[in-house]
Amino acid sequence: MNRTPPDGPPALAGLTPAFIFAETERILASSKALHDRLSTEIRPETASFADVVRPLVDDANCAASRLHIIGALASAVWPDPDVREAARQCEMRVAAADTKAAMRADIAALVAAVFRRIDGGRGDGVEELDAEDRYLLARKHSEYLRSGAAIDDVAKQARLQDVLAELTVLRVAAQKALTEADDGVWFAPCDLAGLPDRILSKLKRREVSSGEEVFVTFGNEHRLNLMRHARREATRRRMYTAGQYRFPDNVTRLAKIVELRDEIARLLGFVNHAALKMEEKMAGSVAEVENLLRDLRERLEPLAVADTEKLRLLKLKDAAAAEYGEVEDASRLYVWDRSYYLNIQNKESFSVDTTELARYFEATHTFCRMLSVFEQLFGMQFKPTEADIWHHDVKVYAVWDSATDGVGFLGYLYADLFERPGKYRGAHHRLMKPGFVKGNGTRHYPASALICSFPEPAPSRPSLLQHREIQTMFHELGHAIHNLVARTKYAILFSRDFIEIPSIMLENWIWIPEVLVEQAAHQTEESLPLALAQAVCRTKDLDQAHTILSQVQPALFDLAIHTPADYQAAHDMDTTALWHQSRKDVLPYVFHSSDKESGFGQGGFPHVFRKYDAGYFAYPISMVYAADLYATRFASDPMNPQVGRQYRRLLLEPGSSLPEAQLLKTFLGREPSSQAIFEQLMSDNLWFGGAVPHRAA
Repeated sequence: MNRTPPDGPPALAGLTPAFIFAETERILASSKALHDRLSTEIRPETASFADVVRPLVDDANCAASRLHIIGALASAVWPDPDVREAARQCEMRVAAADTKAAMRADIAALVAAVFRRIDGGRGDGVEELDAEDRYLLARKHSEYLRSGAAIDDVAKQARLQDVLAELTVLRVAAQKALTEADDGVWFAPCDLAGLPDRILSKLKRREVSSGEEVFVTFGNEHRLNLMRHARREATRRRMYTAGQYRFPDNVTRLAKIVELRDEIARLLGFVNHAALKMEEKMAGSVAEVENLLRDLRERLEPLAVADTEKLRLLKLKDAAAAEYGEVEDASRLYVWDRSYYLNIQNKESFSVDTTELARYFEATHTFCRMLSVFEQLFGMQFKPTEADIWHHDVKVYAVWDSATDGVGFLGYLYADLFERPGKYRGAHHRLMKPGFVKGNGTRHYPASALICSFPEPAPSRPSLLQHREIQTMFHELGHAIHNLVARTKYAILFSRDFIEIPSIMLENWIWIPEVLVEQAAHQTEESLPLALAQAVCRTKDLDQAHTILSQVQPALFDLAIHTPADYQAAHDMDTTALWHQSRKDVLPYVFHSSDKESGFGQGGFPHVFRKYDAGYFAYPISMVYAADLYATRFASDPMNPQVGRQYRRLLLEPGSSLPEAQLLKTFLGREPSSQAIFEQLMSDNLWFGGAVPHRAA
């Protein structure tokens, strides 16, 4: 059946620096005119939701539909470096304008008057608002309270604007450094013994006086394959150590960012930046989050130590052969050893060869088959369609409800799967357009982009995915699906500590053998053997305690740098020392054999430069809640379409129209619990050595 979407895809043609600058100024001028008109025409005593809040939100929604594209999206993916730079300038210009708008006391007073009248039910003819309207009103009022609009000291308000502007410049510069880095390490070919031919054949080479050298980039495909397969410990150590010294300028930027964020929080009346950011989270307080993270750490540490001990014993066994050069202290498992011996453990204990497994998962085919899982589970259809694109690799889909689920149009999905120069490295979801109901009552349909950096395919060399990369793609696609199926009146952003839960929960499906078989297609068109799929899925919880702790560590670091005792402590903070201490405190292996190799890995921690500042805890805590969702509703029958539809209707479709904790409770039928993840890890833990070993000193 041919269907025509009620709304066309986003217009992307002709995106030039001049257009970006002009479009940004047009949008900002229109928003300012609206604010000025509201201030002139409406008094607090007559202010209403319909006359004040709804116009403000409608304007913000329409502006976001363009600014997401000409700002964040273009800066991350556009092939033209001039367009990317213009997009970054757009982001800074918008941030500055948003700061001024949020600090307007006249508009804040109007919103506060509406909030008091509705919240208190005072006055004749009080507007009838539904739950979504009331939730929006409460959030808008809270935003103004946190923005500085209530500051009546002109000098203090000017200082706040200046600090916010300086902070934006630093954040954008740090993100640019991370996005456009193309560095790596040169090795002699003999240093790369053990790397698969499919990786070696793609590496750049050069001739030097001592012979040939091979360049291994810090991109995920090269770096992770080296750490997983390189037999020489010196090679893995050298790659790891070089990676810890990559972004010295970002370390300097982070120190200043921490100081500025602390100043902003104190200007707004908060004890620190984390307390300020917690106001917009699902979690109740910084102390609550810290307690949850510490509980995770304490309960997972014995399991992680046990898993590490198994890998250390493999290293002892491997060191006895000493075939590939000198081995660092064989009695200790170093950070650069973990991936290598985990790969050996996969082969020896589970008969899983990650290199051979990748031959079954060509990127484009796997992505298309992944869409079919969402079609079956959530009642969706993905139809390829023609649209403006920013690169010839990009594929576009019109997304609909399935024939049995109403055949309604949902929005557009863009898939940009392959790496290229200047493109943001790593997989992520980019919101292109939010979904909402326009002022005239018609629906504005969303658009989402799945952005990955998988190896560019060639005629004789397909882009093959490791199982870990399939998991990542499923996760990020989950974010896109969440945006597409949300059915809200207003485009309210999700809380950072809720938004990861649905995507992490969806990762469970790539650990189901039958689903994995459906995703696969060997280069020779051979099907993935079910026995191999089952072997892969048995490794699901292998080293999982460490995986969660590796999220707890940056989460604790993130909170530590954003909770200084006072402004002087923020000014004097040594983020490098805190980074290393948090790793030593949380993770169960040895990091360095000498202090000279410590480096400054926090310079490459992207989330503190984005909008996950004081919010990275969302990842480890979401892993806990996601395990509860899956164990409670899906584990017994993962492809049950009735439960899948319930999940869509009760948890995904409401978006942020209601408090997210309420959505979790509704779907589960009770408050979320951490019991599921610990039961899973304890039952699947493979340590049979009696008493759990202690951490290495």
